[in-house]
Amino acid sequence: MNQYEVPALIAERIPELRDEIIEQPQPCNVNNAVHILANYTQKMCNAHDLLSIQKCMKLADRIYTRGNAAVQNAVVNVFVYSFSAFRLTCNKVEWRLLQAKMPINLYSAYVQQVLKSGI
Repeated sequence: MNQYEVPALIAERIPELRDEIIEQPQPCNVNNAVHILANYTQKMCNAHDLLSIQKCMKLADRIYTRGNAAVQNAVVNVFVYSFSAFRLTCNKVEWRLLQAKMPINLYSAYVQQVLKSGI
């Protein structure tokens, strides 16, 4: 999957984001599309909607595992980077449930980021 396919996939899988993706100045920009997905996931964290959060994480994982290097960088640098914000929004029980259901590729990238930052 290349960076031009990601916005369409996100819009297809999460129809609530379709208009926001289309309205972007650069609707085919992978970083913008992944940022929109991360913001939506954060919104679902605020609403404590664990099923929607898991859906977003599965989609991000699919994008990551099928994506080229540019796509993988966008997922790691935008979506996975947002995990710290997700963690602060969720209560401890919710965060543990999400950790247990996080796709392994995303969780591994998150652990690497945490280790590098020394948090």
